Amino acid sequence: MQQYFEIKNEYKDALLFFQVGDFYELFFEDAKNAASFLGIALTKRGNINGEPIPLCGVPVHALDHYLAKLVKGAFQVAICDQLEEAVPGKVVKRGVTQVLTPGTLTDPKLLNEKSSSYILFFVGNANYFSLFFVELLTGHLFYTKVKNDLSALKILEAELYRFFPDEIVIPNNNFVSYFKKLGFIVSIFSDSSISSDWVKEKLSKIKDDSYEEVLNLLYSYFLKNNTEALNHFEDFYNYKSEDFLILDAATQKNLEIVSNNQEGSRKNTLFYLMDRAATPMGSRMIKKWLLRPLAKLDAINNRLKTVELFVNEVSLKEKLILLLKEVADLERVVGRISLSKAQLHDYIHLKNALKVFPDIKNLLSKLEDNNFINLISKKINNFDQLYEILEISLNDDLSKDLIIKDSFSERLDNIRKLVNQSHIKILQLEQAEQKFTGINSLKIRFNQVFGYYIEITKVNLNLVPENYTRTQTLSNRERFTTPELKILESEIEKAKREIVSVEKEIFDKIKSEVYSFISQLKKSAYALSHLDALIGFAQVAYENNYVMPQFSDTKEIVIENGKHPVVAQNVENFIPNSTNFSFDSRLWIITGPNMGGKSTYLRQTALICLLAQCGSFVPAKSAKTFLLDRIFTRIGAGDNLAEGKSTFLVEMEETATICRQATERSLVILDEVGRGTSTYDGLALAQSVIEYIYNNIKAYCLFATHYHELTELEKNFPGIVSYYASSQKTEDGILFLHKIVQGAADGSFGIEVAKLAQLPDEIISRATEILLNLSKEKNVQFVPAKVDHQEKLKSESYKKLSKILDGVDLNELTPKASFDLVWKLKDLTKSVS
Repeated sequence: MQQYFEIKNEYKDALLFFQVGDFYELFFEDAKNAASFLGIALTKRGNINGEPIPLCGVPVHALDHYLAKLVKGAFQVAICDQLEEAVPGKVVKRGVTQVLTPGTLTDPKLLNEKSSSYILFFVGNANYFSLFFVELLTGHLFYTKVKNDLSALKILEAELYRFFPDEIVIPNNNFVSYFKKLGFIVSIFSDSSISSDWVKEKLSKIKDDSYEEVLNLLYSYFLKNNTEALNHFEDFYNYKSEDFLILDAATQKNLEIVSNNQEGSRKNTLFYLMDRAATPMGSRMIKKWLLRPLAKLDAINNRLKTVELFVNEVSLKEKLILLLKEVADLERVVGRISLSKAQLHDYIHLKNALKVFPDIKNLLSKLEDNNFINLISKKINNFDQLYEILEISLNDDLSKDLIIKDSFSERLDNIRKLVNQSHIKILQLEQAEQKFTGINSLKIRFNQVFGYYIEITKVNLNLVPENYTRTQTLSNRERFTTPELKILESEIEKAKREIVSVEKEIFDKIKSEVYSFISQLKKSAYALSHLDALIGFAQVAYENNYVMPQFSDTKEIVIENGKHPVVAQNVENFIPNSTNFSFDSRLWIITGPNMGGKSTYLRQTALICLLAQCGSFVPAKSAKTFLLDRIFTRIGAGDNLAEGKSTFLVEMEETATICRQATERSLVILDEVGRGTSTYDGLALAQSVIEYIYNNIKAYCLFATHYHELTELEKNFPGIVSYYASSQKTEDGILFLHKIVQGAADGSFGIEVAKLAQLPDEIISRATEILLNLSKEKNVQFVPAKVDHQEKLKSESYKKLSKILDGVDLNELTPKASFDLVWKLKDLTKSVS
């Protein structure tokens, strides 16, 4: 056990899978933890200090199955392999060949092909939080800093939900509880005090020494767990939070962007709809874009113009889709090659992808007027030389047990010829032995355990010569060997070993040749993932008649006949609705019956704005918006039993976050604020929140409510308007029209909805009676708001200004008319000064 203890001491925090022949074995606490989690038998072997040693094991061939479970369960696993063949009486040389953690997986069987896998390296101090998000397989590193102030943790949370890291590595336990509370897997790695040339080089590249501590953490971690990764990391991307539209956890959940609220899968999510990529790497890019909508107009317009191009170029787009399917998941293949984790099939995949590169570039050359396409095309390099090497050398017929093709190496061909002709020599020896012994049924056979042997039935054992050596006795036959057979077997096995050696030598040279192109291959794969994502956006737009959104310099959101992108796919005759946010209509109070379509309308408005800033076409007749900095949603809520929080407390916390963080460039979606408490408290809170958003934040806001009293606010607040989800009473109850129209609803029609749910007639009748009595009593009184008269004057003046300017024809304006116009404007400004 000494060898085990020495290796385990180096990997104390990992489950050590210790190879013993055809099994991986775990001992002591590792065995107890693994057996309990995997549901496999826990046994004992030997003793130490008088105590039996706990043991469990899994077959080598079944390792992947168990690894997938353990890594998903947040375990760190170290694989300790036998590095040489076992020899009796000698300790087999063993060593850790890989360390697996949730954020460092490379095996496609252990990864979700539609999700990027990130590991976050985090260091927090009194001034800043330093964040490095590492995508191991692509070699991309995204880094940023968060100022450590009162809003730091909320900003940090938003960053976490941009990337969804599979693992967070920190140098101490200061933030463990915070990260775990958010549901993330945390690893503490304290051995990060190493100073290295690698860190100094990267610091000189990013030109900010404040990242030294987090880079030391990253370097030390990979130095121990995956040294090849350090040479693999080439692309460092610095970003700021404000470079992207921010979507916090609540907003992502409420809008069901990447996972639904029923089962947590991607079905019926925005990602499910928008993912029309031809490749897994394109799917991952689309997911990144949906979680990180842009906040820079030039970048948005680049995407939109390219999507528009592919919407119009239908035939060319279809040809590109077919070619991209051949490229498949090139990004992860190149990553495995760069990390020295690739198998033969990865190199065959690379060859097949390179084969279609010229065709892709040729098609893109027809779109040379688009600068973004030109940029992508330039990054797709010419790999004709590399393709030729792979094509002539590697065996792509996986039914053959070959790595290198015949005719590539004369030396290898000659050795293979010897092995291939061995069956002739075996047959010749068999015939000679039959003649020599007089046993016509004598056969020379082979198996993996005993190698070559002569097999003789029992009835002929009396004819066996003295030079035959018995190797095995079976029920009706016996097996033997001879000196001649041993010599022939030795020659054959030597040739087979030489084939393996020569193939490895040639394959290593090919790998080295491929690696010399690795930087260019990474850039090409990254460019192709962008191309695939753009074509995917275009495919959705083309098939669903989406329109290209426009971006305005002024603060307005005008959506004509918008649709909820996901619901419209699943509902026949979906009813579209429009939105018109402006200075005079900036906070909408929306009333109407349950099931009337209010929540769908709220979500569709947010999703249309989100898609626009992703650079996608949108489901509407037309759409104009401005650059939002954040989208906030508070739609529905649930208990957080783990933290002892009620539905109402969760709702209030989400509302508080909005009130603290929203700006006048945010879009705020609020649904049923105040519903989880008494009528009086709920109405008071709802009105107060509305007034705060109107007076302090000045964000555009959709506020859905059952408190009809709130519609009175539009009388006192210019810019607050009332809308409702329309419906009609019928003989059978209520007909939902799902149309949002201006005005206030007559009621919520809760009893009519209860009828639709088929509550017992007795309950319906009694509820109607109670409602009539409550309506007569009029217990709830609306409290008029404190009106900001200055704001009201400004609003009225704005209307007058608009009216004056609308009547001016600049082409017909005389000097005297210009003078008169200036005086009118001056009088107008006096009225609000």
